[in-house]
Formats: sequence, structure tokens, C-alpha cells
Amino acid sequence: MKWLFPFVAATALISQRASADTTVGYAIARVPIVLTVPGVYHLTKDLIYAPAAGAAIEIGAGASGTVIDLNGYQLICTAGAANLSTGIFCDGPNRVTVRNGQVLGFANGVFLVSGDATVKDMLVTPSYKAGITVIGNSAEIQHNRVIATGGSAVASSTTSIGITLSGTYGNVSDNDVHDTFISDAPGHSAIGILIKDSGNVVTSNNRVLDVEPAIPNNGGSSTGISTQSSTSLFFLDNIVSTDELGFDLSGASSGDYGDNTTNAPAASYSGASSIVNIGNNN
Repeated sequence: MKWLFPFVAATALISQRASADTTVGYAIARVPIVLTVPGVYHLTKDLIYAPAAGAAIEIGAGASGTVIDLNGYQLICTAGAANLSTGIFCDGPNRVTVRNGQVLGFANGVFLVSGDATVKDMLVTPSYKAGITVIGNSAEIQHNRVIATGGSAVASSTTSIGITLSGTYGNVSDNDVHDTFISDAPGHSAIGILIKDSGNVVTSNNRVLDVEPAIPNNGGSSTGISTQSSTSLFFLDNIVSTDELGFDLSGASSGDYGDNTTNAPAASYSGASSIVNIGNNN
């Protein structure tokens, strides 16, 4: 059986408090909040979000160019496994950056529909449905820890995904994605990293460990790194451990993969006929 990371353990697992807090720009002292003008926003303390829906921090229309620096503090949802909430949400504004903090207990940790978006130096755990999702071109998802994604009590939640990127010219690198899971039933799936509807994306130096349904091979599926409807994808120097499939490359019509390490009983690589093995994959 899988478990959800306690908030105390998550705090102990990573130390992200900056040596000096960001003090420029605007302080976020309460949630929920909608940011309506561009600028640098920062937390000055841990913040609690109680509703079971909506977003704790939303980047609204007109706020392109916004930076949210959590200053190492925690954004925490207390609504439990049945919630549909999002920690940090953006739909439309571009050049958005989210960095340096912890997002805990939301259905969706960070969800950005934004061009030129950056998510870095974040701890996102637990997320009941998805950890980090970025939809937009020229995205950077780097140096994050996405841990304990899964366990939603919402009946329609049949997929758990640690990191999703959808867009062109993106980069998913140097992330730790651990313990992605789903209740085991036909049609249910757990995915560590998903690259979909994308082109010219590099996925490199990620550690995707312990991806599985609660009871492997009983109807649900688990994939370390998966692709859908994409072209020119590059997978380099990733480490993947899952109870079933390591890489599902069937959704990539072109690209390369090399220097990847897998531990996957069902298969290490599947659907790789259209993508070039440049060597040193095991």
C-alpha cells in the first residue's frame, strides 16, 4: 500500500529556506489571492488554504512577467484527499516563474498554462492528482522534488502524474520524482513524467523512482516516463524505477534516447521504433 507524505516529514526532507528572504516586490500574506499586476511576489510565512476547490494563488489576466518566490515557506492545503484544489494556478499570462518553496496537500500542486514558464527549486508533496503541470512553449521545469503523488478520493481521478509538460522547446531536467501511485483498477495509471503534445523537448538527468499502482499488474498501469502525440523528443541520462514499464516512447514520432538507466520488470523501453537509440541504455 502507498502512503502520503506527512507534512512534518516533507519539511524535514528538504531545506529550502533561503539564506536571506526575498523582500522586493509584493508580500503575499494570505490566501486565496488573485495576482492582477505583474511583479515579484513573495511569502513571508507559511500559508494555509482550507477550501476543497479553487486555487490558493492564482496568476490572473494582465499579470504576465510575474515571479512567485515562496522564500522556502510552505503553501499548505488542509482539505484532504477529496479536494480538487490547486496550489499555484495560471491560465494565460506568460513569463511566469514559481520558485523556492513547498506546496503541500493540493490535488494539483502547481498548474501553469503559460508560455516561457519556469518552475524550479520546489518541493511538491503530497499531491493527490498531479504535482507540477506546465502547458506552454519554452518551459523550464528544473531542480524540483515531486514526491507522493496520488491517493485522490475523487472518483473521477484515474491518473496520477508527477510532472507533465505540454509545449515546444521545453526542458525537464534534474528533478526527483518519487512515489507516484494510483489505486489499482482497469484504466487507472500512474506516470512519473509525461511529455505530451510537444516538440523539441529535452528530458534529462531526472530520477523517477517508485512509480506503481497499489497492486502491480492487476488492471492499473505504471510508467516512469511516458510520451503522447509528440515529435523531436530527447531523453538523456535519466534514472527510472517502476513496477511495470520504464519508458513508453510510442507517443514520440522522432527524437533520441541515450544513457538512461531503468529498473522495470515489464519492459525498460516500449514503442521506440520511431526514436533513435543513441546507446548506453539499460
